[in-house]
Amino acid sequence: MAKVKLTLLFVFFGFLALLLQLTFFHVLPLGPVVPDLTLILCVYLGLYRPTVGSVLGSFLLGYSVDVFSSPVLGLNTFAMSVVFLVVYLSSRRIWIHNELWSAVLVFAAGWVKGVALILALGVFASGVDGWHSAFRYIFLEALCAAILAPAVFFFLRRSQSHLEPARTAV
Repeated sequence: MAKVKLTLLFVFFGFLALLLQLTFFHVLPLGPVVPDLTLILCVYLGLYRPTVGSVLGSFLLGYSVDVFSSPVLGLNTFAMSVVFLVVYLSSRRIWIHNELWSAVLVFAAGWVKGVALILALGVFASGVDGWHSAFRYIFLEALCAAILAPAVFFFLRRSQSHLEPARTAV
């Protein structure tokens, strides 16, 4: 029952992240820069919940962003899958359990996502130009996500700890 509640918690946070990212954050005076909450959730899943369900969740987060805001279907799905894979593989090598390193990892994941998007666009959408100006937006969006990451991670960990069964020492 606890796993079902955790799954529902992450589904709820995924919907909330999409809602805020695709509507409310566009109203903020940040210009074209929008904090990527789905990226933060994907990094959290890769760090703290590396399960098959989290792989599927990251894939669905990217697909949802594609469906609701991307002109090319599949780019964000690919990018979020790459981000989850990179975070999962790096978390197996590096122990990251404090807010500063989590923010650094989210910043790096923002770059991974941006580069994956540029590479996928280069392969599948030949003739698209202006990718060199995208690096500035990748930096700014990764920075916004890194700034928000510690608060989002704290909130997710706190919510998750309320739903997980208490572990008893044996």
